[in-house]
Amino acid sequence: MQGQRIDVASVKPYPVFLGARLEELGDYLTTRIGAGEHLLVITHPNVGDYYLDTLQKGLSSFMVNTLIVPQGEDEKSLDRLSDLTSEAIACGADRKTMVLALGGGVIGDLAGFFASVFMRGMRYVQIPTTLLAMVDSSIGGKVAVNHAAGKNLLGDFYPPLAVWTDFSTLETLPWEEMLNGLAETIKHAVIADEELLSFIEKHQEEIMARKPELYKELTSRSSAVKVRLVSEDETEQGKRMFLNYGHSFGHALEAEVAYQGITHGQGVSIGMVAAAHLAQERGLMNSGEVERLIKLLKAFGLPVTVRAKNPRVLTDLMGADKKNYKGQKVLVLPKGIGQGIVIRDANDEEILRAWDKVIE
Repeated sequence: MQGQRIDVASVKPYPVFLGARLEELGDYLTTRIGAGEHLLVITHPNVGDYYLDTLQKGLSSFMVNTLIVPQGEDEKSLDRLSDLTSEAIACGADRKTMVLALGGGVIGDLAGFFASVFMRGMRYVQIPTTLLAMVDSSIGGKVAVNHAAGKNLLGDFYPPLAVWTDFSTLETLPWEEMLNGLAETIKHAVIADEELLSFIEKHQEEIMARKPELYKELTSRSSAVKVRLVSEDETEQGKRMFLNYGHSFGHALEAEVAYQGITHGQGVSIGMVAAAHLAQERGLMNSGEVERLIKLLKAFGLPVTVRAKNPRVLTDLMGADKKNYKGQKVLVLPKGIGQGIVIRDANDEEILRAWDKVIE
């Protein structure tokens, strides 16, 4: 196997393979768990159509069943979890069975959470097929499903056996899905790596043109930021919280429309701008830094404002954020470019002013 390997420090350490090949995963699993084991591949219909055959070429020495999950954020639910449980039992799955999560963030979160609770825990491998999943959700062991009260409220920290990233899957990814990942990559840069932000600014045209070699470097550098922060703080007690920059605001936008009509990347993009305005009000950023962020997001067609929203409703929705403590809203703000900070004394009035900056 060619490519890069980055190891995540964890209670159960695991490797992230960047530039791996789907058809070679079987060889890796043979060395780790031995041939003949039972595998459950959980995937979306479209992803399965593109990549399931390629993946299964390398799994001929295993017993393999495939579980298909419809597309959509609303599939990250307890109802879908129950369905997966029934299907897995029908396939003869037990706690020795291994789950392969083939897809984007929804599949990774859902399949990982299923692996964490089925018969009190199964092994699983993340196989991200979207840029968002490659640079963010597949790394760190966060697994979850949504609840009516908020996104990812039911979940766990449950590290995978490995993360297996084949960059070729980006070739079939719609541009809207690429933007979801670019929003997270820009987030990584703003809170932890100014050089990465400069790299993105310098290579805007190549990114828009979807140059494969450029994406390999972009994905590897962004993934390295995630690995570093997760390795320093696996259970999100300190620096890992920086990765939530833009998400408190963004998740409120997603929840307000019941995860329909706004993508995760769009929510995070607007959320980053709102948080940047709040950071500027607190003296953590200057106007030039805020404008630098806005300019870059707009260059890729990511939104920096939202129309016709009630800021009070959005602020109330932020009350369900998992970072909140004792009724106090906890926010992640950028500190200049390349650093983050957690504030635990955010008040509704300054949050409302931040919303006013991004609501048209």
